Amino acid sequence: MARKRAKGKTDLDVLGFLSVMSIVTGLICLILFVIALRIAMNPKLVKIVSFKLFSSSRANPNNPKVPSYIDCAPDGLTLYPGNKKLTWEDLQEHGNELEKMLDRIQARTEEEYVIVMVRPKSVKFYRAVRSMLSKRPIDIGYDVIDADFKVNWSEALKSLGMAEE
Repeated sequence: MARKRAKGKTDLDVLGFLSVMSIVTGLICLILFVIALRIAMNPKLVKIVSFKLFSSSRANPNNPKVPSYIDCAPDGLTLYPGNKKLTWEDLQEHGNELEKMLDRIQARTEEEYVIVMVRPKSVKFYRAVRSMLSKRPIDIGYDVIDADFKVNWSEALKSLGMAEE
């Protein structure tokens, strides 16, 4: 003879629920670890500045700093203002034009900052520039631009209220 079940009592199987909860907890821990790792990898909070912000930053009371630009191309660097071109050999010399520009900006960090424009296939120059910039306490912005992108520097200088050096 079979026993009768008591009414109102049901057996609960929570094993499936617990396995789902352990997976979710693991994912949350992984996400927190990745976020903490990204913060640890970028302690200076390097900001990415869009090239669309190229217009008059001098007129902006919140950001009165004047930008200097480093254009990284596959065959060399171009420094603006001044339109000075540097090859890989020039970059290897001590006291080159890039170092002079960075020394000037470092002495005036409250008034000036650097924007690095990176073109395709310019990784060799970009890494060299980034290495030099990481050793200095100056504000930096980065922008990725097309290989054939042309900038009208004389028009840009007018909009920034700057004179060619």
